[in-house]
Amino acid sequence: MEHQEKRRQILDQMAQIECMEKGRLSEEYREKHKDGERVRLGPYYKHQCWENGHNASRRIPAAEVERLRNGVDGYHRFRELADEFVEVTVSMSQESAADEGKKEPR
Repeated sequence: MEHQEKRRQILDQMAQIECMEKGRLSEEYREKHKDGERVRLGPYYKHQCWENGHNASRRIPAAEVERLRNGVDGYHRFRELADEFVEVTVSMSQESAADEGKKEPR
């Protein structure tokens, strides 16, 4: 596939991402002893991201989890596509430079 076409496809995929959130979403469980038995509580959800030079963490209500998960997934997918775009562009640039070097001087 041509580099220009591949770049266009990557940009199209990027444009389809409508929701992004930085960071990661984690699921936690806790144990509680009740009547001599362990009881597992949860899941509890936590969103962590880097803000203003430090790790910010906040609890997420269950009702917001799906939206936030989609946003985090969208952000990570966008970053993957951006890396792929860079690789294709670098390859295209290197091939172009190599082709220029192969031309005979006048």
